[in-house]
Amino acid sequence: MITEIEIKNFKCFEDFKANGFKRVNLIVGKNNVGKTALMEACWIYEQNKNSADINEAFSNMVNSILLIKKFRDIANQDNFNLLKKFQGLIIKSNNKSVKLNLEINNLDGKLEINDFQIDISLISSDLLKKYLSDNKPKNFIPSSKIDNELILNLYDSIKENRKRDKLNQYISQFDPDILEFEIINNLPKVFLDSRKQFEDISELGHGLKRYIAIISAILVSQDSYLFLDEIENGIHYTHLDRLWEIILTLSKELNCQVFATTHSKDCIESYYKVSKKMAYKNVSYVKMTRLESGKIHSSVNDYELLENSMEQNHEVRGW
Repeated sequence: MITEIEIKNFKCFEDFKANGFKRVNLIVGKNNVGKTALMEACWIYEQNKNSADINEAFSNMVNSILLIKKFRDIANQDNFNLLKKFQGLIIKSNNKSVKLNLEINNLDGKLEINDFQIDISLISSDLLKKYLSDNKPKNFIPSSKIDNELILNLYDSIKENRKRDKLNQYISQFDPDILEFEIINNLPKVFLDSRKQFEDISELGHGLKRYIAIISAILVSQDSYLFLDEIENGIHYTHLDRLWEIILTLSKELNCQVFATTHSKDCIESYYKVSKKMAYKNVSYVKMTRLESGKIHSSVNDYELLENSMEQNHEVRGW
């Protein structure tokens, strides 16, 4: 697991450190304080920490950076401007480092990723666009509306791992009227008992689509990591307890480390309530704040500190 992180020259972080992460970690704080950036840095570290050679290092770095949607247009315009945005990037954790440096002089230059170097003239001009089109992460659920492509990719992995019955079981717990999930004519659909037919899930609201994406993602993330940005988006507060029960249960069963962000007090209260009910203490509550100096600070609280804050009715959203 990632137990600590040190981040330099990444988005809002010039020099940032945090430690004490557990198996399941909920990150809270005001807008623009670095919640998503912290998750993205953990994602980049996880994707790049074990690269075996320069080709794999280049592939992993580009794919992980392209997860950050705001940089996708840059990749289409100018391949190396994308990597320039991360000049001097350093992410350290658990005695491993992920680094990126790029030196360009006209058409010559060198690219350094981790401990590997390559002359940029050896990199095809179309290579970044290839990774742009191939980049389909399955263990990072964004805060935006879930598109069909993500659902289809996740469901392919569900079938490969023979987890369809398990997925249907959890979907039925979201809504007992739903008996089965399936992809039909390249569209995600659910069979409704009340109508005795399949219906497009887009007709049933964004919450169901997000719920299916989250459950599918954790089911196929055994011995790995899962990143959930603004986990509560579109999901009614009455479903949060069940969602956290599933996440805590499967994270332990599948040895999956989870990082999630939220703005919602209901979500934080549900996280604590379910952890307490299940006696699941391998959790952390990460509070992000911006100091008067402008520097971003985090406090990573274990279950006992979370319990103390909740029982004494302290403000828990970092506001």
